[in-house]
Amino acid sequence: MNRRQFFMQAALATTVLCNIPGLAAAGPQAPPRTGTKRKQAGYYWFTIGDIDVLALSDGTLRSNAKLLNDKPGQVDALLRQAYVPDPRITSVNAYLIVLGDRRILVDAGTGALLGPALDKLPESLAAAGFMPGEITDILLTHIHADHSGGLSMQGRRVFPNATVHVSRAEKAFWLDPANMDKARDNHKPMFVKARESLEPYAAAGRLAAFEAGQTVVAGITSRPSTGHTPGHTFYVLDSQGQRLVFWGDTVHVAEAQFPCPELAIEYDIDPEAAVRARRQAFEEAVREGHLVAGAHIAFPGIGHVAKAGQGYQWLPAPYVNDAIC
Repeated sequence: MNRRQFFMQAALATTVLCNIPGLAAAGPQAPPRTGTKRKQAGYYWFTIGDIDVLALSDGTLRSNAKLLNDKPGQVDALLRQAYVPDPRITSVNAYLIVLGDRRILVDAGTGALLGPALDKLPESLAAAGFMPGEITDILLTHIHADHSGGLSMQGRRVFPNATVHVSRAEKAFWLDPANMDKARDNHKPMFVKARESLEPYAAAGRLAAFEAGQTVVAGITSRPSTGHTPGHTFYVLDSQGQRLVFWGDTVHVAEAQFPCPELAIEYDIDPEAAVRARRQAFEEAVREGHLVAGAHIAFPGIGHVAKAGQGYQWLPAPYVNDAIC
């Protein structure tokens, strides 16, 4: 398009927009901001091959969780360079896969377990046109409260028609009282919340355990990525030569852990294994060029990974608004 054509199209667009009833006056007549809090459900559609995927925000939290293996001043310098506020803002993301007649959630949000800034997954689902009863399957990357807390409320299933899928190793770890007795003090409450979230599904016969590496539902395979938890799992979606890998908690602080993947976080059950798993995930993503979905990368958490010096770089997928009026 040359310069003359550009200005002709711009003039035409202005004429069309100004003739839409109410639109021309919308700017000057917009109501003033009142300063009141506003609900902010978040969802974002994209496609992998011919499969629709929906990123869903459960909200954001402010975190001072300690990063481990750092050198003096290293983390502060990385976060300051990236303009990260203190405390950090952390997204809690879930994902919906529309696969034939199945509606498959990857992780289920926090529910009421982690405060009012979260528990927005039901609102985000509703804004995108889905009700909890439409969900057929829930794939848990692991059973921390920010991934499984949204499953149940007051002993009842939030997703009454869904089967919850989790790796056998993960289920065995969190539902064994002996493991809670041996856990660090700051991890013990996680065992209680895990049981509360999963028991209503187990009682209804809707809790299914799988072996690492198995196909969980047709078209989605599991892959062990242990360390953060004993059964932490990736899910791999392939369609028409495109791939999306759901990473779960591979990354908690993108601004620090991409350039320095050796940085663990205090919630890792086995920090050394978590670091190895993260390095492997980064290397694979660079080598294969596939998309990844991160549960705690800034919403919608979809992007690629590139090599950058001795570390790595996060490349967010470009926002695409392809809605048809």
